[in-house]
Amino acid sequence: MTKKIVSLFLALALLAAVPAFAEPTEIDGISDRNIKINRAGLNPSADDVIGEGFSPTTGRALDEIEAPDGFLGVSVTGQYQPIMVQISNSGNGVGVSKSGKLYIVAPVNGSYSDVVYEAPQKKGGNETRMSMIFSDTIPDYVGFVRSTRLTHCRIRQEWDCAYCTSGYSSADVPEEWRKLGVRNPAGATPDDIGLAYVGDYPKAWKDYVWRLSGIDSANSELFMPADIVKNIVPKDHVPANHTWLFSDDLPEGGDSGSIVYVTWGNKYETDSRLEYDSSLNAYIRYVNVEKLGDVPYKDTVLVNPEIKKVRNSEGETVKKVVAESRNENELITFNNIIVQGIGMHWIDSLRPDPELTGTGNADYFMGGKHYRGVWERTDINSRTVFYGEDGNEIKLQKGRTLIILMPYVEGSGSRKMTKSEKYSVKYE
Repeated sequence: MTKKIVSLFLALALLAAVPAFAEPTEIDGISDRNIKINRAGLNPSADDVIGEGFSPTTGRALDEIEAPDGFLGVSVTGQYQPIMVQISNSGNGVGVSKSGKLYIVAPVNGSYSDVVYEAPQKKGGNETRMSMIFSDTIPDYVGFVRSTRLTHCRIRQEWDCAYCTSGYSSADVPEEWRKLGVRNPAGATPDDIGLAYVGDYPKAWKDYVWRLSGIDSANSELFMPADIVKNIVPKDHVPANHTWLFSDDLPEGGDSGSIVYVTWGNKYETDSRLEYDSSLNAYIRYVNVEKLGDVPYKDTVLVNPEIKKVRNSEGETVKKVVAESRNENELITFNNIIVQGIGMHWIDSLRPDPELTGTGNADYFMGGKHYRGVWERTDINSRTVFYGEDGNEIKLQKGRTLIILMPYVEGSGSRKMTKSEKYSVKYE
């Protein structure tokens, strides 16, 4: 046997000895998991949990939460009055200018959110939107606030909290609000304001909605949630009991889940990777910026913001927020990731009409591990309860939760619902 043949055999043997990298596991969000639910009902009220010194939305000890000056929330007042804000995910929540500056459309003060929902905004995977729940700490200002679809009306209903949006789909959202018993902000009055606040209507809340000077795109609107909660939300409003269960320990079982790949269908606008960092006990969200590669999801803060009169692009004098600069700030990390499998109907093949009641598959990522389960929401006014494989309500890790509404099946008009070809979640 020649030396060349011997060398070839050795090379092949060494190659065979090297383990192949395993492909990420794709979540099966459709097949029946045969989990018998021990229906949870309601947990202790928010007031009871707060009375014990803990947050009902994050499980954190309230005396360990620091709130900057001008902020409200449970950690400041001891009062449970969450507020939900529609937040842009343009540029995958990062954005880059022509000069290469990053985070030009990143959330403003988004790192103070307790719960974040991500849901498709349009069919085809080219746009998602974030809905952020603020409760532990409610900032003086947040942004950039964007518009509402049916999805967000139905999310808000289970919290029954104040809600901020810069607009909405007039074709379906007003009728949805009517069915849900929510006052359409277009008909609000100072004496009957309701809970939905829209920047397009200069009525009772006009002094709490501003646009940031220097931005001509739709990503410029800022809301003042702390002032809204303090001055506008009806004093007698009692939000829904939405208390979750938390634990310092991970559930038993599970498999490896240190990296989560979320695919909506657009590499640079919506897709993301969430990677577990043991030093934070949290997942860092990374998005792909064209020509710059992966960058982490962060929020931004305004430096010395002031309300001033400035000229807009049409030469008109208007009031806007003027800041010395807007700096990238904190990572928006997630201690819990919940992938909630849903069905999605598309109205006119474009606007989302999701199935958010009933039951479906749910997958959880906590502490670098993956767990299977199911979700149930008995009716539109009830909270969504997430159950583990044992059929009991799952206990989350203390901290922020990301809920990904993943339409594993979809259809338009009268067409039969079929498995989505674009949307998927994989993990390893």
